[in-house]
Amino acid sequence: MLFLSLENQIFFLVVLTFSFLITACALGVKMQPLKMRLFGLAFLIPLLLNITAFLMAPYNQSGAASLLILSHILLIMDCSFVLLIPERFNIVRLFAVMPFVFAGLGYVLSAPDIYVHLFAAMCFVTLIFLVINLVLLINNMFHREKTHMNGYAGMFILSSATGLWLYQRMLSYEALVLLALGYSCCAAYVYKNTLGKFFRDYQETSESLKRMNASIHAEVIRRVEAIEKSNRKLLEKSKTDSMTGLLIKSAIMEKLENLLERSPRSNLSILMFDIDMFKHINDTMGHQHGDLCIKALASLAKTSFRQDDIVGRYGGDEFIVILPDTPSVKAFVIADRFRELIQSKSNPNITVSVGVATYPVDGRSPIALIEAADKALYASKQKGRNTVTLYSAICQ
Repeated sequence: MLFLSLENQIFFLVVLTFSFLITACALGVKMQPLKMRLFGLAFLIPLLLNITAFLMAPYNQSGAASLLILSHILLIMDCSFVLLIPERFNIVRLFAVMPFVFAGLGYVLSAPDIYVHLFAAMCFVTLIFLVINLVLLINNMFHREKTHMNGYAGMFILSSATGLWLYQRMLSYEALVLLALGYSCCAAYVYKNTLGKFFRDYQETSESLKRMNASIHAEVIRRVEAIEKSNRKLLEKSKTDSMTGLLIKSAIMEKLENLLERSPRSNLSILMFDIDMFKHINDTMGHQHGDLCIKALASLAKTSFRQDDIVGRYGGDEFIVILPDTPSVKAFVIADRFRELIQSKSNPNITVSVGVATYPVDGRSPIALIEAADKALYASKQKGRNTVTLYSAICQ
């Protein structure tokens, strides 16, 4: 490159770099508007002609200079036409071959004395396209959509740089700066509408996928929670008696075992009670009346005991209540109050007999405690019913 001046060397590197990048973007990015692809392909003109000018400069400097300036005039013409013609017109597709036509035209016009013969024509063409791009640039400033703003600005600056180059008849530093600025605007225009748009679409798609994944994840969690909640309800339902809504025998035994394992040193009492003369009620008044008696007893049992107490239906008309942290004397008082409540408030009117057993005095296992409470209940029946009996009292 020593045969070129410093300005020409810088100019050659700027043109070669930007033209190659813009052309590569036009050829490499598949998903882009036709107008953008044609605009990028136009930079084949300076790319090919400047390489040719560099190769022929040692032998024909005037021809090389003609190619340098012609390449930019032809570039400005091609790009301006591409920007002017709307993409919806089929004629815009013809500009796909225009870079090669203009490049060939540049080779034809690169005679040693062409710079002198066509100087006036080149100045006129440059001035025309300078005005055209200025009008396009100003017009675009008043539109909301500024997609082609950088393209118009780049063509206007390149037209100004070429005009200054022709006016001074040499490539000055001022013209070189304008050329570099014009190429930068064109590169920004191509990037914004090709790779930049691709990256924006990719980011929007990624964000959309993230939101979709978050929504799906939230929906999965919501459905899993709903299934777990439904399963818990089904499990609880399987542990409750369908008629009374109280715990069934197996659930009561499980609760009792858990309480004894968790607090082996604490006091615990259980009450076992049933409806007095229940068989007689069924035989004389019917099973439907018997069911009403069971439901009435269960309803009063639900509201009569403490929140921590556990009430269940042991079977038939027999019920059981677990009283945590309750000694035998206190359990007796609670049982007797409940017996009086049933006698006065039940509808249909019934009475109950109650047996009381306390852990660990009356039994150290769930089975032993229930057997003790059952024996105490049997003792209440023998006493004449409608009474409460402690298992410890019958063992004395």
